Parts: sequence; structure tokens; C-alpha cells
Amino acid sequence: MQSDLDALRITPPQLEQLTGLDIGQVFMGGVVRPSSLRSPQGLISFLITEGALLAVIFITCLGAGLVIARSWAGFNTNLAVLLGLVAGLTGAIAIAWHSYQWSRYKTLKPLARLLDEVDRHNDIVQAVQVMDELGTVPAATLGLPNRAEVITALKATRDSLVSALMTEKILRRHRNLIQRRQSLFSTIETNLATLQTLQVSNQATEYQQFLQEALEIGLAVQREIANP
Repeated sequence: MQSDLDALRITPPQLEQLTGLDIGQVFMGGVVRPSSLRSPQGLISFLITEGALLAVIFITCLGAGLVIARSWAGFNTNLAVLLGLVAGLTGAIAIAWHSYQWSRYKTLKPLARLLDEVDRHNDIVQAVQVMDELGTVPAATLGLPNRAEVITALKATRDSLVSALMTEKILRRHRNLIQRRQSLFSTIETNLATLQTLQVSNQATEYQQFLQEALEIGLAVQREIANP
């Protein structure tokens, strides 16, 4: 592979440095990448991981259930009851774990999209490499005619992706602060709207009082004219 193509790739170590997370083809920071489930290999890897996780949870719950059964006076050591208890506990833990993973995924959703763009970028770099190798074949006419323009575009794309990954990392680290500031801004906007409503209401009240006073003055003048 040519050195200029090596520099255009965004490698897994670089991704881990830019994101601060362990990045793989299936997982990002321990959370599943949805795009990985579209490929058979990614789906198989995910199912194997899920199966291993459920097995570990079940074995742990089974051991805990046996300990509880032995220490609980009067507990009926019925195998079906014990397995039902362990299965229910396993399901509850699995649901809690996946709920936690889902909440983490919502915070990593922008990163998942960026990683998909990185994969597309690396695929294009790989395609350019293939075209370069085909161009070395004697009497071949499959070379890349506008290679310089493609390399320039890939460099710009790489720089943009690196900047986006760094920005996402910073925003993710300060997500709580940003949410608090957004809440503060929302509170300020609500208070301003309330103040404006109160101001309009006060203005309407003052206008009503002004009309009432004008009406009373008019009636007094009319009485004075009628009773000279």
C-alpha cells in the first residue's frame, strides 16, 4: 500500500485515542453498534456475546439461589421452584442490564453515526488501493485517472471526521454541564415569557383603571352641568 493511503486511514488505535473508548467492529465502549448487526459476522458475534452474558448471569444467580436455599429455614428445595426463581432473577438482571445499555447507547448515538462514516471512508481508501494495484498490472487500463483529486478529497474528509470525533468526545464528557446550561436557558426563557405576560397584564390593568377614572370624571362633570 502506498504511504499516502496509509496516512488517510483512520485506524482502530486512532479511533480509541480520539473517542476515549474501546472501538471495535461490533462494540463501542461496550455498547453495540447497530450497523454491525446488518452483517452476518457482526450478528453472530453479538449473539455469542449475549449468550455468554446470559450464561454468566444464570450461573451467578444459580449459585446465589443455592446459598439462599440452604440458609433459608423451611425453604422447600424443589428443583423446579429453584430453577424458576433463578430464571426470574436472571431475566430481571438481564432487563436491567439492557436498559442501562440502552441509556448509554442514547448518549453514544452521535458517535455511532460518526463511526459508520469512518468505516465508509476507510472502504473508499481500500478501493483506491485496489485500483492502484490493478494499475500496476502490465497493459492494464483500470488505473484511477483522477487519483490526485480523489486523494485531496479523502484528506479533507479525514480531517473533517477527526474534528467531528474530537468534538463529540468533548461534548460527551461535558454532557451534564451542557444539559444544565440548556435547562438554565430554558428557565430563563420561561421566566422572561412570564414577566412579559405579567407586564402586559399590568398594562391592561392600568389601562382599565385609567378608563374607570376617566369615566368617573366624565360622570362628575355631567352632574355638575345638570345641577348648576
